[in-house]
Amino acid sequence: MSEIFEAGQSVTLDQILENKEWRVYQQNKLEQQFPNKTIVSVKLNIPGEIKQSPAIETVFKTGVNILDGVYDDVTLAKESYITRITGPETFYVIDASLRDTKKLAIEFEEASKLGRLFDVDVMSTEDQGHQLSRTELGFDVRRCFVCGEPAKVCARTQKHTKAEMIDTLNTLYDEIEESN
Repeated sequence: MSEIFEAGQSVTLDQILENKEWRVYQQNKLEQQFPNKTIVSVKLNIPGEIKQSPAIETVFKTGVNILDGVYDDVTLAKESYITRITGPETFYVIDASLRDTKKLAIEFEEASKLGRLFDVDVMSTEDQGHQLSRTELGFDVRRCFVCGEPAKVCARTQKHTKAEMIDTLNTLYDEIEESN
């Protein structure tokens, strides 16, 4: 079995918080540049202190390739791919409504265990301050990538050990490697 965190570097909480500020800045900048478009920000939800490694990069690129297919019928104005110590990220500028873009994002997140690792945020200056929830759009709450139960419940109760989460991530990475 592979080790998804192999050759990765630990990050601090301060680095994660700084990256969150950086991401918000990037999102705002894109919203200003493309005021009539929908902005999509994509990152991974990886537990633990290592957020970037060659295996994590492979998982991310595999998911982004799938997401590219999800948005294939939508005009893509711009796409950026950034590798950061806090994990890989991608930004899209989509020529579609916030609602339609968010529905496609949720469908991607729900399509497989791989999709459950992704956090796809969708925003638009036309709907600034309004976050569409999954349930508002008729979808179930986000599911845990380990057991498939509601993710918030698993996180709040710390249902899964670090070892269980790592085993699930390693298995997922092995499946990706085998299919390539």
